[in-house]
Amino acid sequence: MYKKILVAIDGSQSSYNALNSAIDMAKQFKAALYLVSVVNTANLPMNVGVSYAPGLVNDLKTSAQKDLDKATDIAKHTGISPYVQLLDGEPREQLTRFPKENGIDLIVMGKTGTNSFTRVFVGSVTRYVSEHSDINILIVA
Repeated sequence: MYKKILVAIDGSQSSYNALNSAIDMAKQFKAALYLVSVVNTANLPMNVGVSYAPGLVNDLKTSAQKDLDKATDIAKHTGISPYVQLLDGEPREQLTRFPKENGIDLIVMGKTGTNSFTRVFVGSVTRYVSEHSDINILIVA
């Protein structure tokens, strides 16, 4: 049924729960597993085009790469060698664009934005992707 399954990894427990579900499905359908993390470089503090913290992007990328490495290890321990991609930009946009460009059949994401402040003022990446993607989405608690 599914040939390519993408899991959005953000380091949260919810994203690792999504990973575990995606691994089960990838095995069941003999599907390729894609692990994707997005460094949000679109909303960094800027002052006249200069970042307040020049090392901030590198720190964010290092942290995201550690999350991807952990997810990769989890997948490999189950016998799956995933495709891994670290993206930068606006996470909501990247997680709707990347799957279309790569022929992904299913997006698996952790449930996020459960706090009302986050939902109202920031918005949920999961919610956005579910509303703006034509690809099937599985949301895991």
